[in-house]
Amino acid sequence: MVNILQPKMFKRVHRQSASRLNVVVVTPLGEGGRGGIDRMMDAIRQRFRECPRADVSLQFVVSRGANIYASPIALVWALLRILWLHAWQGIDLIHINLSANASTYRKIAVAAAASLLRIPYIVHLHSGEFGRFWESCNRVTRRHIETLFARAEAVIVLGQVWSDLVVGKLPELSGRTVIMPNSTKARRRTFHPNGPVKILFLGRLCEAKGIGNLLDSFEMIRHRNDWQATLAGDGAIAETRMLVERLGLSQRVKVPGWLDDVSVAAELQAADILVLPSWVENLPMCVVEAFAHGLAVVCTPVGALPEIVEHEKTGLLVPVNNAPALASALERLLSSPALRTSLGLRARALHASRFEINAYVDRLVGVWRGASRPRSGRADARSAMTTGAGRWLG
Repeated sequence: MVNILQPKMFKRVHRQSASRLNVVVVTPLGEGGRGGIDRMMDAIRQRFRECPRADVSLQFVVSRGANIYASPIALVWALLRILWLHAWQGIDLIHINLSANASTYRKIAVAAAASLLRIPYIVHLHSGEFGRFWESCNRVTRRHIETLFARAEAVIVLGQVWSDLVVGKLPELSGRTVIMPNSTKARRRTFHPNGPVKILFLGRLCEAKGIGNLLDSFEMIRHRNDWQATLAGDGAIAETRMLVERLGLSQRVKVPGWLDDVSVAAELQAADILVLPSWVENLPMCVVEAFAHGLAVVCTPVGALPEIVEHEKTGLLVPVNNAPALASALERLLSSPALRTSLGLRARALHASRFEINAYVDRLVGVWRGASRPRSGRADARSAMTTGAGRWLG
């Protein structure tokens, strides 16, 4: 950490309180933002609103904003807000949400500011593309990324595969890497004994999410009249609607575009199957939400998905970029209500035991407290958070 003299106003105001922890969370778009990072942070925010904690004060700072072209202004404003919050009330910890590409450069700046102000920070890695991005960076950028991780008091990842990535590149992080999969609220399961089986896709409508493979699989099962589908998300909305029309499936496949949280919950409540044939993922929120609702899940074994979706037990796994295999898995579920029910019940039980937001927030606060302790006590804090490379806190 940079060894500089901290301004007197920070020394006077800032304190590490044993009773109340001041945490600033840096997130890309803010409340209601599109994307898994903001949806996970919104779940944390909502939990704090429903059950306020006397021991934690939580503030959110937006680092990118909705307008990508204005993101440099948003970043400068975020840094100024961090400076102001630190001067006004003191910041005990900054929680930095990290993705790939431009997000990384913004978070390098945030981490550098935290180091200059001597504020401890943790890194929360979300991107399914981060490994490839890291490999593609030039030497200077890789050095900045390594510094970003090395100065973090803890690194939160969503699965063992991401722990292996980080620790494989930076072995010194083995004692600071914490596996905390995304979590959501528990939900009531509604069974639909009558009517067509409803298939739901939630995510960006693009090639990397396997949307072309999904439409090809729909064409392969079009001979069946017992299903309907909803493809909800941002991205190539108009193009997807045109493809659906061209395939002659517009009476059975809806493409509503991006849905807010209330509408997403309604779609999950009405659905029987969640399908996600992605080529790249970290640990998508929609699968965890589908588990909470007790849906049968069909997805690809990418990112951390194989760590929670056990084939034939909590879902069905199909190869990447393989429309016939995807069609076969969907047809199995269409033909067997018993299989849909058994997969959904096991997934819901797994959610209750490992992916429920209340327990997640309690564990997260424990990580925050451990990471924010004075430097002399952080070795014990790290030991309490994790033993070995990437211990599960879930």
